[in-house]
Amino acid sequence: MIHLYVFTSLASIQAPADTVVTIAARDGFDLLLAVAAGIFALVFLVTLAGLLFVFFQIHRAMRSVGELKDRIASDPAVESLRKTSSNVEAISETLRNEVAELSRSVGHLSDRLTQASNRMEERIEDFNALMEVMQEEAEDVFVDTAATARGVRRGIGELQRDRSSRGRLRGERGERRDRRRDGDREGPGTTSSATPGTPAPDASPGPHPSVDMEI
Repeated sequence: MIHLYVFTSLASIQAPADTVVTIAARDGFDLLLAVAAGIFALVFLVTLAGLLFVFFQIHRAMRSVGELKDRIASDPAVESLRKTSSNVEAISETLRNEVAELSRSVGHLSDRLTQASNRMEERIEDFNALMEVMQEEAEDVFVDTAATARGVRRGIGELQRDRSSRGRLRGERGERRDRRRDGDREGPGTTSSATPGTPAPDASPGPHPSVDMEI
């Protein structure tokens, strides 16, 4: 509407003097449309100017950030900090690997200790069983030895009693022989002094009537 009005105005200005232009009378609705179009154009221009300003500020901020980045990248302290960060990262990676290796070693050692403990328990059980068997065997041997010693002691006692009895028997035989020899020696004198007609006792040696055999 505004363009049409401007075009009509220009046409009326450039028209020859002898040309008659008829302009229709405007009502309130046309005036309202013209004002709305003007406001819209003004808002559009303001918005465009704001967008341009924002774009310019963003571009300026980006340029400042780029310059700051370049300045930071060229700063020795930042370079040293970057190297330190790299070293710390490498150290942390090494420590992580070492911790993982240590964890695996500890797990392996724990498994080995568990196996060794199980084997030790089995060997202790076997040793206890062996000790029980050895104790039973030792008790049996001790009982057998005690019985054998008791039998030997009893046999020695029997032998000692047998020897003592044999000694007594030998002593009795010796006494009897001595008595018999004494009787034999007294035999001739008794015969000469005896009365006539009394027979002399038999002086011939012989076995004692009370002894049958020698033990």
